[in-house]
Amino acid sequence: MNLQQLKVFVYVVELQKLYLVAHKLNITQPTVTFHLNKLQEDAGIALFHTKTYHVIKLTEAGKALYHYASQIVALNEEMLRTLDDHRGSETGRLLIGSTHTPATYMLPSLLSDFKQQHNLLLSLDVKPARYIMEKIKYFELDVGVISHTSPDDADLIFEPLMKDDLVIIFHPEHPLARQSIVHPMDLQAYPLVAHEEGSSSRTLIDQWAEAHGVQFTHAIEISGSEALKSIVRLNLGIGMVSEASIIQELQKGELKACPIPDWTPVRTIYAVRHRNKLVTPALSLFWHMLVTSFSARNELL
Repeated sequence: MNLQQLKVFVYVVELQKLYLVAHKLNITQPTVTFHLNKLQEDAGIALFHTKTYHVIKLTEAGKALYHYASQIVALNEEMLRTLDDHRGSETGRLLIGSTHTPATYMLPSLLSDFKQQHNLLLSLDVKPARYIMEKIKYFELDVGVISHTSPDDADLIFEPLMKDDLVIIFHPEHPLARQSIVHPMDLQAYPLVAHEEGSSSRTLIDQWAEAHGVQFTHAIEISGSEALKSIVRLNLGIGMVSEASIIQELQKGELKACPIPDWTPVRTIYAVRHRNKLVTPALSLFWHMLVTSFSARNELL
């Protein structure tokens, strides 16, 4: 078996349609079928439950092969990207993964600045933290920016960038803006613009309120931090949002913020990369920009 056969096999498993694989690899559909047949012949065992490939369902042997083949294909692509980067190729790429908060509030301007300075194709995949860590672990992403409680993986390097815990937000003319110290029971006097029930932020807030005997009156229950901030900007209540989501509002003076009293920090935003991955010039530059950019943001909070 050879690399082209493994590529065809991996993409068939992932894309599920032979014509999509043919388009991706710029080959004909009969060629895709040929490579699959040859791969099974070389393997000496059936990899699929059907012979026609109309329905892609792997045998146990096929699943085992996919586990290793997907890593081989990913490493090959990583090798080619690295060589492109060192040659200064116009086709160089940096594959970035991010969770929602940094992808929405911090990375857009950073990526724009980086793109203006370096002629690279940037790709941003917004997914949950566990997904991104897994993709980096198997060399399918170059670097990640994730919000996490306590990541732990011996294969990965985690660089803390900033806290990503909740803070209290309110209108600049709200009574809380005149308080130097805020106690848990002080918040009970004001209506709360609440996150939707079931969200991670709502769960953390409800746990904190129960632990401190605080009974909030909900002004409105709303989905999404942007909508929540808009309501608070109208001075219709206080809110609790990720501190990373209010950088612009603090800069413009549209909102004020203070720490939640007796709050135990839970989440941090980390830069993540593989411990054994070759640090290319592009990755080194991006990593440095991440660290310095987030350091500057921390001074606003």
